[in-house]
Amino acid sequence: MMHRFAFSTPFPVPLRIALGLLAAGLVAACARGPAPSANPQVADPTPSGTALLASSPPTPIPTDTSMPTATPTLAPSPTPTDTPTPTPGPTVAPDIAALPAVVRQGDFLGAFAARYGISLDALIAYNHIENPNMVAPGQRFMIPYRVDRVTPEDILLPDSELLYGPAYLDFDAAAFVDAQGGGLSQMQVPFVDGGAISGGELVNYVAIRYSVGPRVLLALIEARSGLVTRPETPDEQTLDYPLGHVRAGRGLLNQLEWAANALNSGFYGWLDRGETAIQFQDYRIARAAPNLNPGTVAIQRTLAQDATFEALPAELDAFMEAYTRLFGDPFQYDAGPILPWELAQPPLAFPWQPGTWWFLTGGPHGAWGSGSGWAALDFVPEDAPVGSCLPATTWATAASPGLVVRNNRGELLVDLDEDGDMRTGWVLQYLHLTDRVAEGERLKMGDPVGRPACDGGTAISSHLHFARRYNGLWVAAGSSRIPLTFEDGWTAYAEETAYRGGLITPDGRRVSACDCRNKSLNGIWLVR
Repeated sequence: MMHRFAFSTPFPVPLRIALGLLAAGLVAACARGPAPSANPQVADPTPSGTALLASSPPTPIPTDTSMPTATPTLAPSPTPTDTPTPTPGPTVAPDIAALPAVVRQGDFLGAFAARYGISLDALIAYNHIENPNMVAPGQRFMIPYRVDRVTPEDILLPDSELLYGPAYLDFDAAAFVDAQGGGLSQMQVPFVDGGAISGGELVNYVAIRYSVGPRVLLALIEARSGLVTRPETPDEQTLDYPLGHVRAGRGLLNQLEWAANALNSGFYGWLDRGETAIQFQDYRIARAAPNLNPGTVAIQRTLAQDATFEALPAELDAFMEAYTRLFGDPFQYDAGPILPWELAQPPLAFPWQPGTWWFLTGGPHGAWGSGSGWAALDFVPEDAPVGSCLPATTWATAASPGLVVRNNRGELLVDLDEDGDMRTGWVLQYLHLTDRVAEGERLKMGDPVGRPACDGGTAISSHLHFARRYNGLWVAAGSSRIPLTFEDGWTAYAEETAYRGGLITPDGRRVSACDCRNKSLNGIWLVR
């Protein structure tokens, strides 16, 4: 379903739109639960028109109720001729579409399987469940659907175009929007400090927060409402929903946050999490074409939320028409592989001084928003008040030398190559800190950076949220290629559910993430 809105008279200048303070909107995903709301693609019970796997015991392929023999893993694939720098997608049987589903309070595994129309044996086999008697609320399983619908195979743009990285070194979203003279340039959005920022500045702000390419956000706005280039005053529907996604809420801020998080969900779901399904507005399921790169899947999954399977090609055409009209060929901006094969993480210390107890309270989870890469770990010092946002007395410290390139609403971004640009090289994110070190400060390893609190994002108790970016990519903490590794070989590992997982010690012991403070389970003590 296309979202085209009528325009009438020229914009009054300036147009001030009541969108709510940014403090209420831009959130990271540290609180347990969905944040921010972006209608992530989670399997809905018995989506219309889908053939679910194995309601009866599995039988050999190719029958319609059989279990696939392949499981969602990452593996290199041949380089398509129409994109210079493809990124491998999940290796799953080509007629299997896999979506995540989350266990509810009170669920038994058998009831959970029945709710999604899959046999218990099939669910256990597909997810490699070792103990079916041990399930917990919030646990994430993949639900495999056997489908005959496959999305278009055209690769739309390089992966680097989806990331706020080197592809955007010469691009200023606010300046571009102002030069177009459309309605977006004349919007004034209330800001947390009591002032206001323009529509183009807000696009840039959201792009930085989520590490999403601003050209992609602008092309989505243009395709859905024309606000980038058309100067006429839009109708109320367009002002309320400039990206056409009603469930995201009114206003440019909510719409941009939905789009950024949805793009990330599609990108990292394909890249890291084995999510091969695309769910449409009518809850039907299709399989993303196996040859696609994460960037294209991100566009398909985002547009599918407001389209049927039959309408998706037209939605993709409209997006590409808007993109090429605004920016030309997307492959001219290709910045190369998003994770070069020779890449290694620089040495990192734990982000605190020895001699105090800290606890691992969150395993790999979204770095910013529920859809982003599971790049973050959460830590809390022993002296932080339990269940409170009062700041800890203990300071978090720099895990590596670097230059502070961003200090904004509880978030520090520290640039390790010290070129002053968060879009290039390794960048460390420290979130939820108060008393933060100043932007522009050059840090040595071990320097204080701030005290754990609840500042910025979504947090219900004081802690430190710590994550890595490389060239704009949220690098998964539990990555098999480049796992998050601290001094002496402490290495992060992930599980199928966000916030689970933990750290493996140099001697092979597992420190398991827990929303608790148990020295024998999730405690970390560093010797001076």
